[in-house]
Amino acid sequence: MSEARVSDDAPPRLLPGRVSGRSLWAGAGIAAAVLGAGLSELAAGALTLHLGPVVGAREAAVAVLPAQFVIRDGIDIVPLLTGVPLVLVLGLLLVVLAAVAGVGAARGWRRPVAVGGLVLVLGLVSVLLRPDPSLLETAPVVAGTLGFALGLVLLTSLLRRHGVRAERGEPDAGEAVPAATRHTFIGAAVGVALAGAVAAVAGEVVGRGRRAVEQGRQLLRLAMVTPPSEPAGVGVGVDGVAPWTTPAAEFYRVDQAVVVPTIAAEDWTLRIHGEVEREVVVTYEELIEMTVREQWSTLVGLSYEVGGDQVGNAWWSGVPTSALLARAGVLTGADAVVQTGADGWRCVTSTQVLGDPGRRALLAFAMNGEALPLEHGFPARTVVPGLYGGVSACKWVVEWEVTRLETVAEDFVDRPPQAPVRIGARIDVPEDDATLPPGTVTVGGVAWAPPIGVGAVEVAVDDDRWRLANLGVAREHDAWAQWSMTLDLAPGEHRVRVRARDRVGTQQEPEPLDDGAGATGIHEVTLTVDADAAGEG
Repeated sequence: MSEARVSDDAPPRLLPGRVSGRSLWAGAGIAAAVLGAGLSELAAGALTLHLGPVVGAREAAVAVLPAQFVIRDGIDIVPLLTGVPLVLVLGLLLVVLAAVAGVGAARGWRRPVAVGGLVLVLGLVSVLLRPDPSLLETAPVVAGTLGFALGLVLLTSLLRRHGVRAERGEPDAGEAVPAATRHTFIGAAVGVALAGAVAAVAGEVVGRGRRAVEQGRQLLRLAMVTPPSEPAGVGVGVDGVAPWTTPAAEFYRVDQAVVVPTIAAEDWTLRIHGEVEREVVVTYEELIEMTVREQWSTLVGLSYEVGGDQVGNAWWSGVPTSALLARAGVLTGADAVVQTGADGWRCVTSTQVLGDPGRRALLAFAMNGEALPLEHGFPARTVVPGLYGGVSACKWVVEWEVTRLETVAEDFVDRPPQAPVRIGARIDVPEDDATLPPGTVTVGGVAWAPPIGVGAVEVAVDDDRWRLANLGVAREHDAWAQWSMTLDLAPGEHRVRVRARDRVGTQQEPEPLDDGAGATGIHEVTLTVDADAAGEG
């Protein structure tokens, strides 16, 4: 009985241990999916989301599956579709879709785009099915989709350069791929998949720590903090005007933190040192046991632009900075405090402001009746009414160095220690370039002038005179005020302007000044009154 021999010159056949072109294209899709999943987990961890995309998808599936297919609170026992098994089912589905996309990429991008779009839509739907979904929770889904696309482009480009085919019916599609090509591709695919695995592990490590801190923050029982109670009469009752209390989720955020610092309350300390009688280290427990002050304060970003959104009003709870500096004992001649946050950001603030009880500056640990959100400075941040955030509002603050301005001035030439918030007013409704029907129109917005308080708001239409607007009760010197006015506008285009003055009569600066000390100028909107607009909507 003779043995069958295969000539070395004969084309290789698909024998056990050989890999076909079709398999490599499928592998490209799977490796790209691993990269996408890893980047998705990393994004979830970096953003401090309660659930990563994999577990989040499982929770969404549990939410929509009939009760007989899932375990709910341990009552319905059908283990095949719960917990880890359900994650595995979803993972297997992802692998199949990724392989289909990879093989389809051999002919073009129609199938990969369709698969990527399907996964993106399913991911976004899974976010929307969660309790109280937020726009931020969609970021990991988008990151995962982009990661998948990047990995697929890289690996399929490599296969195309080597002329590897995949579709049935194509010449050599089912033939074994030469060893050199196979090894090159497998090395690249392993590298892409390994990058995804590393990203997933990093996301889990970062996310676990951040979620633990967030859980600890939510469990804090700050009995000394009272929930916000808006003063009577502060509202003007106009839809679209910024609410008196800015929710934490909508409060503007300006910082340099790519990843929000996460410090457990029990690990946080504030070190006060430098030109002081004694160095002081304050723990979180000591901070919340000190005499607490609560107040409404409006914060404005140093980079605020006229009519912009870098301004917000909140109910802050904390310890007066004057009490903390008094504990350390500021030496004569020390006129500056260099504040440092856990993210490395630094600013210099006047000791005259931080040490004056009348300025009502706080080392705040609560916002709107709850412990500070992570992104707004938990465990503690500095709040100084009347100063721009860029020179005072240090989040995640961990150090105060009491010093002299002359020794640190060169480091903060763009941010002087006393940069007072400039008086400002904004039109919230109607929006700029709005088209309105003839008749009366109500305009409204907010104005601020901390730490003195808003005294009046005026509105002018076109080149007409300035007229006093209706002002909500503005007893709070450090907080903004709502305002409104009803106008009768004739058909045509109109320019509506607003300005404010404080309680001592100082008018806001009318012209833009490029001096780096805060925005100036009058906010205005253009409105078009059109008779045809009466029947629209």
